[in-house]
Amino acid sequence: MPITKITIGRLYNLGNYEHVRYELSVEVPEGQSAATAVIGMEKILSGLAPLKHANVKSQHDIQQMAREIEAMKTMSVVDWERRYGLGTGSDLIERKQDLLEEESVKTQAALTRARRARQLFDDLGGAAQWKDAKLDWDDYDGQDDEC
Repeated sequence: MPITKITIGRLYNLGNYEHVRYELSVEVPEGQSAATAVIGMEKILSGLAPLKHANVKSQHDIQQMAREIEAMKTMSVVDWERRYGLGTGSDLIERKQDLLEEESVKTQAALTRARRARQLFDDLGGAAQWKDAKLDWDDYDGQDDEC
């Protein structure tokens, strides 16, 4: 029996009782590979992963790293020794700058992949649903509120 339609979804836990679910359905034309369709769909859903699931730094984290490097460059000797130990720190600053550049490149690549994935997701008519479970919580504890 040939596969004519495929639907897959992915749920990403965002923490703090929040999640987002992406669902995608595609029609598989006769004579086309269902496996190829699934692989493409999986790539799209993977590209939609929140940054924390993509194992990259957020823009906020990148900015924080840059601020830390700038602070290191102007730090007094006493503050430097208190925080990092003895030494001038030029090697540490250089390593941190290299790490910042590496993380910035990874983050930009992840953001580019996410933009492409969102466009493909939209083109294929995917659906996204964000859920905050806290909004469904009932503060009512079941007891009568008698005064």
